[in-house]
Amino acid sequence: MDSMTSSIIDELAKTNTPINIESYYGKIENILTLRYDPSGSTILPKLSWENFIEYPGLSSHCVGSLLEGAIRRTIEVNKPKRVGMGISGGVDSTTILSLTRKCFPNLDIKTFCITFGDDTKEAETALHVSELYSTDHKHIHIENPFTELPTQISIVDEPRWNLYPYFLFKEASRDCDLLLTGDGGDELFGGYVFRYNHIFANTTPSLVQRYLEAHNRDWVPDQEDLFAIAFSWDEIHTILSPYFNTPLPTLGEIFLADYNGKLLHDFTPVSACFSKHFGIRTIAPMLEPEVLYTATHIPYSLKYDRRNNLGKIILRQILIENFGHKPATQGKIGWGMDIVEMWDKHVKSMCHDAFSSSRIIDLKIINEEWLSKGLKEANAHNLRYISKMLGLLALELWLRWKAL
Repeated sequence: MDSMTSSIIDELAKTNTPINIESYYGKIENILTLRYDPSGSTILPKLSWENFIEYPGLSSHCVGSLLEGAIRRTIEVNKPKRVGMGISGGVDSTTILSLTRKCFPNLDIKTFCITFGDDTKEAETALHVSELYSTDHKHIHIENPFTELPTQISIVDEPRWNLYPYFLFKEASRDCDLLLTGDGGDELFGGYVFRYNHIFANTTPSLVQRYLEAHNRDWVPDQEDLFAIAFSWDEIHTILSPYFNTPLPTLGEIFLADYNGKLLHDFTPVSACFSKHFGIRTIAPMLEPEVLYTATHIPYSLKYDRRNNLGKIILRQILIENFGHKPATQGKIGWGMDIVEMWDKHVKSMCHDAFSSSRIIDLKIINEEWLSKGLKEANAHNLRYISKMLGLLALELWLRWKAL
């Protein structure tokens, strides 16, 4: 860990008093297994299976009108001088941008494309979208997004590593007074096609287990050996089981679990923390009540085409109706990074320094023997173990910030 990062950790630690670590065991186990902790409070309402019953009459015209109404109200109430949006050239952000430009032809819109390391594939498509809808566009390239991980963790107060939206909020807050996002697009409109396909192709009788296996980047095959504290897969299954014991068809139960999982307990709380920290009002039109409570009832065939493994059908229709033919035909695009590159260039050395005198071992949270094995697997470019090392690095930094 470089001297700047160590200094940041030391300064942050001075602001906190020690805590009872045992009270956080559940949170740690959940975040290192599911990537979120479901025990905390939520910004959005938790939904039941009844909210995901299909209403056959819904169409792209209906959903498009509701989105336009949410965007109009947001702009008219907040009266921003300049609106910021993060775009990747994908369906969600482009849909919001296209409808915002349709509703407000003269609005000053600043768009941002964030790329990391050598992975800049989104920059070209984002530039096309910017030109299509006449925005003031900025490409922001971050070579090492983990340099500011200690600061990010101090803002969200949880041991997470996938906090790169931080850079969008930080940049937008400099010259925008409102940030619009496409949050909710994947969960409400059927964006996780690679996971749906995996679940349907899997013949494991337990749908909960199939769901977990479709999210296998969040845990490792020897997850039980990872922890020095007590860990039970039964407890993880207990969290997910209510979503897969309903009258809904399989796809509906997947949507129910996705909404009540990472959207409720990961993505929206993180965005809220960054929004508050940087002092920029943030609105996700797809999560405004009239859109949210309608989107959950959209017929599944307008969300996911299983035969062609294509998602967000209804949003693609809206885009085509608003001149977004190219983004409407794109596959899934989203901010991300090549974690193998990040491991080799940056994270490996950070982990080596952080784990050489480690709280995760000293506090008997993580099994020291497993950590040695996990590092070897990560060095062999096993993606699941690299992801887990990032999670453990975040946990180590969080424990230091908590003054433990």
